[in-house]
Amino acid sequence: MTAEQQRIDILLARHMAGEITPAEREELQQLLKGHADTAFVMEVLNAVQTVTPGRDPELADPDVWAERSWSSLEAAMNAPAAPAAPQEAAPVAKVRRMRPWYYAAAAVIAVAVALPFLFRDKAAISHAAQRNIVIAKGERTSLSLPDGTKVWVNGGSKLSYGEAFGSSNREVCLEGEACFEVAPDEKRPFVVRTGNMDVRVLGTRFNIKAYPEDGQVQAVLLTGKVKLTLRNTAGGQEKDMLLAPGQKVTLGTVAGEGVADRELQLPLEVGAVNPADCDEIAWINDRLVFRDVPFRALARDMERWYDVKIHLEDAALGKELFSGVFDKQDINEAIKALQIATPFTYTRNGADVYIRR
Repeated sequence: MTAEQQRIDILLARHMAGEITPAEREELQQLLKGHADTAFVMEVLNAVQTVTPGRDPELADPDVWAERSWSSLEAAMNAPAAPAAPQEAAPVAKVRRMRPWYYAAAAVIAVAVALPFLFRDKAAISHAAQRNIVIAKGERTSLSLPDGTKVWVNGGSKLSYGEAFGSSNREVCLEGEACFEVAPDEKRPFVVRTGNMDVRVLGTRFNIKAYPEDGQVQAVLLTGKVKLTLRNTAGGQEKDMLLAPGQKVTLGTVAGEGVADRELQLPLEVGAVNPADCDEIAWINDRLVFRDVPFRALARDMERWYDVKIHLEDAALGKELFSGVFDKQDINEAIKALQIATPFTYTRNGADVYIRR
């Protein structure tokens, strides 16, 4: 099996588990363009996944769910093929011949349908053993992990760790933003894993911002030392870096604006912060601080801060830079403060905010 096919298998598995990120979904779609057989499997997976227990109370019954899923599979596989060109058409019996890889697709989906019920007891145990901390947009919280590490978790974030945390390991997975004050333990390093960056420490204080929709991962070290493992998930390359107090590393998760690192072929920037008064962790004190931030990036932070959806209807406005501090302001007060710096109009419909020139 080639490395490319292995990558496709991994991404298909993440797709089936509902854990695939937008960047990984785009990567999978690009890879499937050269693998027609696997692309068909993807189509059938999508057909079956439209039948989910959360959409219909009846589907809580495993037998009903399995029957509906199999019906979706049959519908996908028996869908009429595109009509042949006139010169190729010929009278034939009404029996459709399956291409060999249809059988492979059928086998994949049969397993996908059966596994949740054949192993539902084990799956329940595994789920119970995994601790997931999910913070809604507009909320922030602080907590202590079993090893004594203190964590502040920002809105729209998910922090998870297994039952072995604190005994055989100290590994957590983060999607979003969190600030860690790690309890010292020389025998067991503390590891934070994100999609494109891992942070390994013994005892220190640092902030990680890794929202998938931002297109970048940012690490800020306040005290101690940490080892970063930067990763290009598409290309498989890795790069290790040691971070000193007062340093900030920003890694773009997709190729784009900025200076690309030679090894990773991704934008990489190393900057400095003031550990005694760091804007990047002001959020743990309920203050949103931003300096020379493009409106499109600030809008994403405001969406998570106020639990709203901001629609920037002017592309040029999204490039305007803003600086300021939001403390006790509500969403309307915050937007009016931005209007002072750059004139624009806005309308609000519930949680939707529409901004235009």
